Amino acid sequence: MARAPRTPTPPTGQVVLTDAAAVKALAHPARLVVIDALYAGDVLTATQCAALAGITPSAMSYHLRALEKHGIVQRAEPGTDGRERPWMRSGDALRTELRGDGSTGDLAVAGLLMDEALNLDRQRLRRALEADLPSGDTRGSTYERERLILTAEESRELVAEIDKVADRYKPDARRHSAPEGASVYYLSLLLARDPDS
Repeated sequence: MARAPRTPTPPTGQVVLTDAAAVKALAHPARLVVIDALYAGDVLTATQCAALAGITPSAMSYHLRALEKHGIVQRAEPGTDGRERPWMRSGDALRTELRGDGSTGDLAVAGLLMDEALNLDRQRLRRALEADLPSGDTRGSTYERERLILTAEESRELVAEIDKVADRYKPDARRHSAPEGASVYYLSLLLARDPDS
């Protein structure tokens, strides 16, 4: 009796990008979409990644190799059927920490990544609202802004608390299959200090 193909288990651990070139490799709309899927635990072929990002498989193969070069994603073992080799994340968390001298180059790379990430967030929220508003059911999609007064330590504590709450809903071994009526949601956190205060 043939055994069912084993799904590769993506690695755990934090991937920290400190090099401007590695951070710049993230700053592309197609790459950000695929990174979101892979870092949620999906193991996907280049063809599946291309479908997610709305580009050709050959273009996606180029993007995946660029991400692999910087240790952001890696190739999974091929399945037993010999088809296209899948890709997976290189860890279960991805963080950028530019440790440069605050040079114009570092700021430009950080700005480029922020622009692309915020643009993806804007597109996702707009699509959600366009789909939900005609029916009168926003299904929880929201955009909220608050003004907070925090110390530096309190800001770190706040982010840690939000992460702890969000962790309960991330896809993993405990929540791999979605409960009845569940949908995929994207959560982005922006906590920016007012430099004039």
